[in-house]
Amino acid sequence: MKNTARYLFVLGILFTGFVQNHLYAAEKINQSINLAGNRQATWYIPDGQADTWVILQHGFQRNKSNMDHFATTLMNNGFLVLTLNTSVTGGNPSLASDMADAVIDSMPLPPNNYPLPSQLILSGHSAGALFVTHLGARLMERGDQQLVGAILLDPVDANDGMGDAMQAMVNAGRPVYSILANASSCNSSNNAVGPLNDLTSAFVGIKLTNNSKHTDAEGDSTGGIITWLCGSPKDYNVVYLQDFALNWALDMSAGTINPDYYPGGSKIAALIAAEDGELIKQGAVTYPPQADFAFSANELSVQFSDQSQDADGSIDSYAWDFGDGSSSALASPSHTYSSAGTYNVSLTVTDNDGLTGSINKSVTVVNGGIAPNAAFSFSVDQFIAAFTDTSSDSDGSIVQWSWDFGDGNGSNATNPMHTYGSPGTYNVTLTVTDDDGLTDSVTQAVTMTSGGGLANPTELTDLAAAQNQALNYFMDVPAGAADLNFTISGGSGDADIYIRFGTAPTTSQYDYRPYKNGNDEVVDIATPQAGTWYIMIRGYRAYSGLKFNASYKTPGDNMAPRAAFSSSASGLSVSFTDESSDSDGSIVSRLWSFGDGSQSTDANPSHRYSQAGTYTVTLAVSDDDNASDSVSQSVVVTDASDDELQNGQARTDLAADTGQELHFVLNVPANALNAQFVITGGSGDADVYVRYGAKPTQSEYDYRPYRYGNEETVTVAGPQAGQWFVMVRAYNAFSGVSLTGSYDDNE
Repeated sequence: MKNTARYLFVLGILFTGFVQNHLYAAEKINQSINLAGNRQATWYIPDGQADTWVILQHGFQRNKSNMDHFATTLMNNGFLVLTLNTSVTGGNPSLASDMADAVIDSMPLPPNNYPLPSQLILSGHSAGALFVTHLGARLMERGDQQLVGAILLDPVDANDGMGDAMQAMVNAGRPVYSILANASSCNSSNNAVGPLNDLTSAFVGIKLTNNSKHTDAEGDSTGGIITWLCGSPKDYNVVYLQDFALNWALDMSAGTINPDYYPGGSKIAALIAAEDGELIKQGAVTYPPQADFAFSANELSVQFSDQSQDADGSIDSYAWDFGDGSSSALASPSHTYSSAGTYNVSLTVTDNDGLTGSINKSVTVVNGGIAPNAAFSFSVDQFIAAFTDTSSDSDGSIVQWSWDFGDGNGSNATNPMHTYGSPGTYNVTLTVTDDDGLTDSVTQAVTMTSGGGLANPTELTDLAAAQNQALNYFMDVPAGAADLNFTISGGSGDADIYIRFGTAPTTSQYDYRPYKNGNDEVVDIATPQAGTWYIMIRGYRAYSGLKFNASYKTPGDNMAPRAAFSSSASGLSVSFTDESSDSDGSIVSRLWSFGDGSQSTDANPSHRYSQAGTYTVTLAVSDDDNASDSVSQSVVVTDASDDELQNGQARTDLAADTGQELHFVLNVPANALNAQFVITGGSGDADVYVRYGAKPTQSEYDYRPYRYGNEETVTVAGPQAGQWFVMVRAYNAFSGVSLTGSYDDNE
């Protein structure tokens, strides 16, 4: 029976929680940051603006990459995550204190101008959990307001330092929750149980009891000697750990409580019923009420409506402060202010357990005036509507816009654009507010038609879009169709293709997305569902010259071949490999055009160029039914001036005068795990620039550390196969510098 309960619990999580992770697009960026000292870090950047960021610290003498599984889960659910390579032996309270000061005083910003959220969660594993409790205690000592809670994954105490640090956070109103594994030498025999039970909080977390391991926190990211010492995690324990930790984090971020994940809730009941876990601390848990209210202003008069909730009881009393010296004990009072202005209104509620909750809101009242006149115009292009505000206010100005697009979505922009998911007529409402707080609304019908779908087959060429701009298409696929294919190829920049059945895709909701750098992406669907398939081609970076092909096969149809090839350059010589395919036949002829006037009909030719440069190479193929296809790629060849680096072999005693550049190239094979470029030693000031596929310049590069002196490192996770070009430039004259280019070969 307990196995059935466990199966249903885990299955429920997979279908209600973790599956949706695949609906998010995100990015992981490795870089060196200065946070209480220089250290290697990974930023996990979600798609869209995060409300909360997480410092996630490894432990047990591990690397930040060993927390990748949990960090990715947090990222895919909207959190910005920072993992660090930091020595946390014994909790390292001194470093934790310094890092807390740096978080408050000099926190580095995330890459790509991604804004740092105002809320912070601390999480750590093993000694890393002890480390983040010291970090949290220091934040509380400094009066920090961004910390909203801490989540500890099988923590290990040292020198009895955890209890006071955790209690400091609890005393400041920050929840501290933990997930423990079975006692073992790897977690110092659960020596964190005592400090957790001593906390004044009624609920401090759960303990997994069914063959749980210290490595459960690492999930799919574990490996190496720790699995020999501590055992390998079980999938169901990893699911439990990530499900509870994620939902606690979501509650901390939103300031809410999902009762399912606390004593008496369905998730804890299922955990206990399956004999897979238990509460760390036994006993009843009470929750404070959640204060909230709404209000409606009519000139100087305001009607307040209580919307507070108490998850485990009822609200017994209300205390209103209207911000002008007046107060009320009613549940939903009305109040008239004596003069116009903005007032800070607070509501404090007390529940039947004597616990309280408070909330503050700004309320603006006016003496009266002339309401604005709401108006807008719009234009439609396929499923994209562009709206233009034409509202006016005769005695002031419009200060706020609220759009309702009629499909459950909205915007506060002045002149927004919106993509609809399907044809139809939508009632779009614009509500505007003027500087007197007066409002007006207008509604218009906006019709999206299904005309203009892609024919079978379709080839669109020379497509272009700016960064974050999207081109949208759709194709009607009949019943019985097979081998539905969407392909983008060629051109320059970086385009991403998103596919979704039945409604338009977004960056967070789609059925297929290849996740590849550059413009060569393919989606193949062997047995597509009959109906309308929607396509979005979005600029991750600006792109141009792109080709887009869409096709499907019906019974009796001939499917055209798909042209594809790869290349490998060594100096001026390039070897080409035909990777074309024909789903219903065979390739019978090929024509290569090498971009310098030369051609070949060989299957896998080699070609030597007369000079270095970037060439557009085109392969045209024909199949046994005389159908054809072609594809073009840019190929970069170099001359002897680009000195080739050998994997892991240092080039020593490099020197250059101010402004002089030294150029190198490293050929990285397919399946390499990481590539790294390091300059070190010597005197002066050298800067390293790294770029894939072309020589870097001072303005065009993929990586540049921006460090003073000659100690600079560039690390590329999962590098693209091909030529990585390196420029070592003298910011000031340098000498005696060593350069090493290396990669981890996964063959």
